[in-house]
Amino acid sequence: MKQIAFKKSLHFQDGEVVLQVVRKHWFALLSDSTGVLLAAIAPFIIIPLIAPYVNANPAFIVFIISLWLLIALAMLFTVWTNYYLDIWIVTDKRIINIDQIHLFNRDVSTLRMERVQDIKVEKYGVFSTIFDFGNLQVQTAGPESSFYYINGIPNPSNIRNTILEQVDMATEHKNRLEYNTEQRPSESE
Repeated sequence: MKQIAFKKSLHFQDGEVVLQVVRKHWFALLSDSTGVLLAAIAPFIIIPLIAPYVNANPAFIVFIISLWLLIALAMLFTVWTNYYLDIWIVTDKRIINIDQIHLFNRDVSTLRMERVQDIKVEKYGVFSTIFDFGNLQVQTAGPESSFYYINGIPNPSNIRNTILEQVDMATEHKNRLEYNTEQRPSESE
């Protein structure tokens, strides 16, 4: 099901097979939304403490709390949208990185497997070790080496191994083609 939805919105090459679709770990969503949730309940803690000292219209206080909760809900929606729409798609030929930057700003980049030079897995802290999530950094080859980075993904070692298998297969295929090209002129002589 997921592959069909992605094939409609992204251009896949003929015969390209989706191996993994990777989103951030649920703990990343929890940690990103904790601050927003704490801010949402702050008025319910602060207002009862200061109410005896402030003489304000109750309708005005309800309006301010409602406005505060509406802003917190919009922030929570933005955090969830960023979580849900940040995706890495690993195929047998390339890595597609869909990065939702803001609510209406999305960056889609692709990286061919032949260009992958190095992959680094980072796990920081107790929670990332217990829940098995971390960061994955892919460095590309070429005159302008660049880094593709995704943080908070589940089981980053498994994803690294999948990418490395595809890189090995792409390199082996490229070497086979170069070897056959070099052999052809000598065969014709």
